[in-house]
Amino acid sequence: MKLKHRFIFGTLISITVVFAAALIGSAAQADRPDVISVAGQKPGATMHAEITAIADAVNKKFGTKIRAIPLGNATGRAIALKSGKTKVWMSCSAYYTAFEGIGNFSAQKWGPQDLRVLILANRVKEKNFSLATLKTSPINSVADIKGKRMAWVVGNSGIAMQIEAYLAFAGLSLSDVKLVNFPGYVASLRGIISGQADVAMASNGSGITREIAASPGGLKWINIPHANNAGWKEIQRRAPFVSRSTITGGAGLEKGQSAEVGSYACPTFVTYGSTSTEDMYWMTKMVVESWDIYSKAIKTAPFWHIDLAIKSRFAVPYHAGAVKYFKEVGKWTSAMDAHQQTLLKRIKVLQTAFAEAKAGYSGDAKAFGAHWDKQKSAALKTAGF
Repeated sequence: MKLKHRFIFGTLISITVVFAAALIGSAAQADRPDVISVAGQKPGATMHAEITAIADAVNKKFGTKIRAIPLGNATGRAIALKSGKTKVWMSCSAYYTAFEGIGNFSAQKWGPQDLRVLILANRVKEKNFSLATLKTSPINSVADIKGKRMAWVVGNSGIAMQIEAYLAFAGLSLSDVKLVNFPGYVASLRGIISGQADVAMASNGSGITREIAASPGGLKWINIPHANNAGWKEIQRRAPFVSRSTITGGAGLEKGQSAEVGSYACPTFVTYGSTSTEDMYWMTKMVVESWDIYSKAIKTAPFWHIDLAIKSRFAVPYHAGAVKYFKEVGKWTSAMDAHQQTLLKRIKVLQTAFAEAKAGYSGDAKAFGAHWDKQKSAALKTAGF
């Protein structure tokens, strides 16, 4: 009889534990957002293919709908995030200029944005983002670009920053080239095919570069020799997130060929520091844990795998929700945390300095950028950066 009572009691405890676990699991799932909107690029760009594949995978695995909103340029995507039209911005480099308050974001209506990253696709070893031209072009080095037509993506300060950085490799500046405006990344590269521009920034993994490579003119990468330390110092002084990269495949390269170029971790999902911790925890978790599905749909999937992505060099702090997830799965390190604290301090210094620069300025709006640049440099130096 005692054994029977023990059996019944034990069974009740087991049922209670299972039921409690189910309730906890249900409560956790209840925090998962039904929809997350993301500002991204238009069809034809690698990022569009990536967000499409990721959204499909997340929906299949978690039931959450990631609504991708394609917008023409980086400023438009930043506006969508700032206005609340989207919760997340899928960006490659413009988010860094927004965080720093430079380029398009040095205007009085912008300034340093309190941005946070979620996860960065670490493509540095295999994919590039650097200078490209037609195979039939006489341009073979950065120095050869002098006097040529450079594709300029209006509203994309990240690409603008890198163009200036690569030109500096050969001692050139924007005044040494003829800038040709285009409304977006894909359009800028189509400008090479149409003969409107001679050089543009491009990636060896995007659909549009494969389109150029298949065109009668073909595609050629302009080498940025890695042994030229002085030149690379100039690049990284202007675009600190750029690294040396040797590509051996992709658009514009035949089997056995390689090119010494530049690259950086890209793309990344970006949001504001004030965005819901739970929502961004789930966004990070869903992107990481649906990898087994979207890895079958896009060639860039290896760069999104958590074991490689977590090694990305980050120049903007991680969102609290992302940190929560990475700690949960044992990927957050003390070195990452130390760098995180430095970046959190940096954005406070930047925003305080911008507020002071704005309050004490009464000159022409067009000249504010130069005024802010001086104030920014002084504030960062005083803060030990």
